[in-house]
Amino acid sequence: MSDKPIDIWDAKYNLSYDEAINPKNPFFLDISSGRGEFKINTLYRQLHVDVNKGQLRRPPHKDYTLFTGHRGCGKSTELARVANYLSDSERYFVIHLDCVKRLDIDNLKYADVLLALATSLLEALENQHAITIEPVHLGNLESWFDERVKTHANIKDFAAEIKAGAKVKTGLPWLVELFAEMTSKINIGATYRDELRRVLTNNFSEFSKAFNQLIRVAEDKIREKNLGQRILFTVDGTDRLNGEDAHKFFIEDAHQLTQIDSIFIYCAPIHLLHTSGSHLNANFNHPFRVPMIKVRDKDNQPLEENYELMRQLTYKRVPEYLFASNDVLDKLICYSGGHPRDLFRLLNLSINYVECDLIDDESADKAIKEVATDYRRTITKDQYQLLVEIDRNPDTPEPFTNESSRDMLYDLVLLEYNNYFWKSHPTIETLPGYQQAQSAAQTDNLGSSE
Repeated sequence: MSDKPIDIWDAKYNLSYDEAINPKNPFFLDISSGRGEFKINTLYRQLHVDVNKGQLRRPPHKDYTLFTGHRGCGKSTELARVANYLSDSERYFVIHLDCVKRLDIDNLKYADVLLALATSLLEALENQHAITIEPVHLGNLESWFDERVKTHANIKDFAAEIKAGAKVKTGLPWLVELFAEMTSKINIGATYRDELRRVLTNNFSEFSKAFNQLIRVAEDKIREKNLGQRILFTVDGTDRLNGEDAHKFFIEDAHQLTQIDSIFIYCAPIHLLHTSGSHLNANFNHPFRVPMIKVRDKDNQPLEENYELMRQLTYKRVPEYLFASNDVLDKLICYSGGHPRDLFRLLNLSINYVECDLIDDESADKAIKEVATDYRRTITKDQYQLLVEIDRNPDTPEPFTNESSRDMLYDLVLLEYNNYFWKSHPTIETLPGYQQAQSAAQTDNLGSSE
């Protein structure tokens, strides 16, 4: 970032930055203290890392961890921080896959993800670290392609194209190009996509055997080069899967995911924990949750120390002098509900409404109204009643008794904080539907007490 003073247009540009922030980025701020009992060391221990010595200690043969939280709560940034720490000669060799960037997140299957992970590992070995693997150890992957892809009637032309394009390459360089092209075809929705998926799923045991052989040999080479003790795959973007697709990926296809013998972190949608908990526990570690920032407690009282965290997070992108007053920013923090992405969205919208290059009360109010209107489109009358009930009784047992109530988590109209504490998104409370449900609940309460 430049030392030149930031104006309102610079601030708007900073707010459009939608990448995971690693600890070396000037926008990064450690806000984990505002998440309540969130402890990143718990995850490290779950991954068999001795945080006192910084060493990997007796990791299992394979392991699968879910990393979950609301969309926009900062999971990708926290995952980047985790990957940054774990990438070490004494810990892990991290292979990261961002499904949003590399695959079609709106049409995602387990076959796509596993193929892309194999591609990412091959690329890291060949392109980033110049690691050589003897051809004998690549035989299973080559045989899988030759016997299952090259001979398949509907995609043999594709196979021939790849072979021709890489005719001067052999071994690992050839496999890198081959797998990268298959991943690309799946991503762009080419004619070959469904057939490639079918080949992989119908012959999955052969593919998994070949992938597992690659992982074992690669880990030996990685240790020889002092690049890590084991491979860790981190998979981001799978938290954006909706209810049906998430169930298919994490429940119905879990057996295939767990046939790859390595250590994984998969981002998972938060609503999945409230629909399929027992099924998830059969295949995955206890989920690691990234809760929302607690800017208010269960009694709706503001938590000043966490407001200050959100202020500092804001000032990384929008300096204090661009606000008409400190109260304006505090209002936006309040109505974000401690949701980092929604705070940035409110700030961005406020800038759209400013008249004098300062974010003031009027522009903030218009931004809050716009966000509330966006959420209004996703809420039914019955959901307003449930939101009011949850807000009035924050200590009640888990309120997710039906699909409709779980949808509220996915749609972000209901926010989850640590210790299983839920609150409606503050902008929802400005809507007539919520206020009517609240009045009805107060009337019922008065009637029952008479």
